[in-house]
Amino acid sequence: MLSRGDAVVYKCRGVYKVEEVGKLDFSFVDGKKDYYTLQSIDNQRDKAYVPIDDEKNIRRPVSEQKAKELLDNLAEVGILNVKNEKYREQEYKDCISSFCPENWVKVLKTLYSRTERRGSMTSMDKKYQMLLEHALSSEMNYVLGIPAGEMTELIKKSE
Repeated sequence: MLSRGDAVVYKCRGVYKVEEVGKLDFSFVDGKKDYYTLQSIDNQRDKAYVPIDDEKNIRRPVSEQKAKELLDNLAEVGILNVKNEKYREQEYKDCISSFCPENWVKVLKTLYSRTERRGSMTSMDKKYQMLLEHALSSEMNYVLGIPAGEMTELIKKSE
């Protein structure tokens, strides 16, 4: 169980701090359940309410050692091999839903490579690129102090 002040990665939305743990006074939630009230560290207007038994959408940020290993091995992270364009978005979603930074890098490398090959970016690719760049940058900034735009440049250079 998390405590007040703990940092978590919430879905692909970046790093949040646990503000409160307890019941919520909202008509649309189960009044018998306890929830984490999460506050984004990047955006003061962004709050999330997550049931404490929802372990698939929140996780602790990676360790400093794991983050450094990821950076050291960026060149070894491959791209997705999408066999059927009809299922491209589903493959992105499947990879993203693991909430694993290595998989996020894999999708980002795929997006960068695809954009370079095509000479343009689709709106779907743009959506996932923005989502993942923010999520990865937020976590790497929190764990290692890497400035937001620098993470994107490190990934692009590793191709």
